[in-house]
Amino acid sequence: MLHSAALSVEDESILYGDIISQDFMDTYNNLTLKTIMAFRWVAEFCPNARFVMKTDSDVFINTGNLVKFLLKLNSSETIFTGYPFIGSFAYRGFYKKTYISYDEYPFSFYPPYCSGMGYILDGNLALRVYEMMSHIKPIKFEDVYVGICLNILKVNVFIPEEQRFFLYKINFDICKYRHLIAVHGIKPREMIQFWQDLSSNTSVTCL
Repeated sequence: MLHSAALSVEDESILYGDIISQDFMDTYNNLTLKTIMAFRWVAEFCPNARFVMKTDSDVFINTGNLVKFLLKLNSSETIFTGYPFIGSFAYRGFYKKTYISYDEYPFSFYPPYCSGMGYILDGNLALRVYEMMSHIKPIKFEDVYVGICLNILKVNVFIPEEQRFFLYKINFDICKYRHLIAVHGIKPREMIQFWQDLSSNTSVTCL
């Protein structure tokens, strides 16, 4: 990506072809629409992908460790994993960001789901989820919404034996960051620094 203030979004899209756009407001409550759009893109342009990962812009992904993790998984069209939420209740209090009305979601608890900070699913499962999305009314929490679709498809959240997804930022440690797949709350300059540190300290032995 060029770091020029003069480069518009339209220019970048023409130059690199790496921007997906759709006609709705880019707001927190529209995250589900953005996610549906991403699943649609997978279905239309990348239907043969072995795995699909959705992640946020402030998440550090150890891509090398991610690939190693995926290669060890048994072949299955029901793989869905990330930072799990099991038995979470639908919040009806006063905090607007996490509040959801009974009209939007009438049940007391959400089905199992993974945080939208970063989750992985089998490519064929992604196609099934996208098909299900055409039948399920969106709610404002995109990660819960995906969990609802998976619940209807009778797909369970896969929880790795070791913690590899971190919902909150953890201090940088070479051995920790070599082992993890995703950690949330990382600034762009930190991502660059962490990659540089990991790449330049390959001789460090982690137990």
